[in-house]
Amino acid sequence: MSDPDLRELFLIDGNSLAYRAFFALPESNATSDGKPTNAIFGFASMLVKILTDYGAVPTVVVWDAGLSGRKEISADYKAQRSSRPDLLKEQWPHLAPLVDAFGYTNVSVEGYEADDVIATLAAQAKARGVPVMVVTGDRDAYQLVGEGVRIMSTSRGVTDTKVYDRQAVIDRYGIEPEIIPDFIGLKGDTSDNIPGVPGIGDKTAADLLQ
Repeated sequence: MSDPDLRELFLIDGNSLAYRAFFALPESNATSDGKPTNAIFGFASMLVKILTDYGAVPTVVVWDAGLSGRKEISADYKAQRSSRPDLLKEQWPHLAPLVDAFGYTNVSVEGYEADDVIATLAAQAKARGVPVMVVTGDRDAYQLVGEGVRIMSTSRGVTDTKVYDRQAVIDRYGIEPEIIPDFIGLKGDTSDNIPGVPGIGDKTAADLLQ
């Protein structure tokens, strides 16, 4: 059980937020000499939102540093994803220093995706009674939701968010957070190139898992 006297630990999926910012904001966001800043601006806007809404909370931004061995399991995993767009690639080196400037911590673990590292950090914090808020746009992170762990999900734009606790996940999907991996396995996940079972969508998958 989380300790109400401890400040909530924010764990941010840096890759998820950076891509969200880049595609949500127009490329016209640029410096006077034409250098793109839409991803940088959007990323900073989310950090400012957290600071404004929650105060100076302990915050860790986690970055991808591999695929956690999933390519060995399925060669098709994320196979549809192209390399970073050039305009995002140009901004990428500025994101970690931006996190540093806010006084937050950057973390990456060689060979692992950010969401796997976040899951480990969330479990460790939960074991110590530290409440956790995971900030991500990835739906598979909902499996982490439970006592002491919430998800802040980014949606339209960058700063338009919704916080999910256990009941909110059940209300949205009709299933408990622990079986979200089964739900995704049945219906598929286009963002990760997981095909799912033909003909099964959200409702059928949820019904089958009741």
